Amino acid sequence: MPWLTSPLLWLKIVVFILVCWCIRRLRKRSPGSRIAALRDWLLYIAISVALVIVIVIFAAYGPKKSPIEAKWIAFAINTVFVFGYTLKIVRPLWKKPKLWAVLSGLVLLHGIVGWLVISRIEPIPLIWYVPVDMAEIWAAVTVTQLACRELLPPPNRP
Repeated sequence: MPWLTSPLLWLKIVVFILVCWCIRRLRKRSPGSRIAALRDWLLYIAISVALVIVIVIFAAYGPKKSPIEAKWIAFAINTVFVFGYTLKIVRPLWKKPKLWAVLSGLVLLHGIVGWLVISRIEPIPLIWYVPVDMAEIWAAVTVTQLACRELLPPPNRP
C-alpha cells in the first residue's frame, strides 16, 4: 500500500506533536522548575542527537559484517531497557543497599538465563521480547519491594 504522504512529512508531524506536548508540560510547571526542566530536555535532545550521529557514522564507515550477531545486540538492548525501567520505578528505594544487592542478583540471573536461551535459539523474533520484558520488569519490581520490605508509592502524574 503506498504512503498517503511522504515519510518526511510524517516525521515532521510527529516532531510537531512532541514539541507541542513538551510546551504544554512546561507551562504546567512553576517558573523555577521550568528552567530545570528545559535544561534537562535540552540535555536529552543533545544526547539523542549525538547518539544518532554516532550511529550514522558507524553505519556509513563501520565494518560491513558485524563481528557480533544481531541477537546478542538485541539482548543487550533488552537488558538495558528492562533494568533501566526497573531503576526508574524503584527510585524511592535507591538509598537502600538491599535494592542494589537484589538488582545485581537479578542482572546476573537475567544474563545467565538469557545466554542459555539465546545461544540455543537461532532466529529470535523481536516480538518475543515484549511479553518477556513486561514479565521481567514486574518480577524485578515485586522482588525488590519484597526484599526491601517497603511498598513503592503510587506514581505521581503531573
